[in-house]
Amino acid sequence: MISFIAFIFLEIDLLTLLKMTAGATVISVVFSIAYPELRGVKGGDTVMIVTTDNPLTLVGRFGKAVDDGKKNATIKVRLKDGNEMVGIIEEYSGIITPPRVKPVYEERLVERWKP
Repeated sequence: MISFIAFIFLEIDLLTLLKMTAGATVISVVFSIAYPELRGVKGGDTVMIVTTDNPLTLVGRFGKAVDDGKKNATIKVRLKDGNEMVGIIEEYSGIITPPRVKPVYEERLVERWKP
């Protein structure tokens, strides 16, 4: 966008405009890939709880992250019914999906079977 505005108001030739547009495209692609890695998951973000290892799972239960975390970190998630669970961040959001969190069942089993 800025490259087109510069082309309109400044004396820039067509080749310079194409270079500026190509540079802006590269910057936007790199930013869209790097931003989720830098940001991670913040408290209050919507996350999707998935229970299978299938990477093509598109539908899961949704909840809100209570803690901040990065990929492969353990965070607490508050579900819509008010319950909380602990899960591991598997991957960050895609184009239309929120970050995927896999529940940690071991902690629930330990709590359930305490004498």
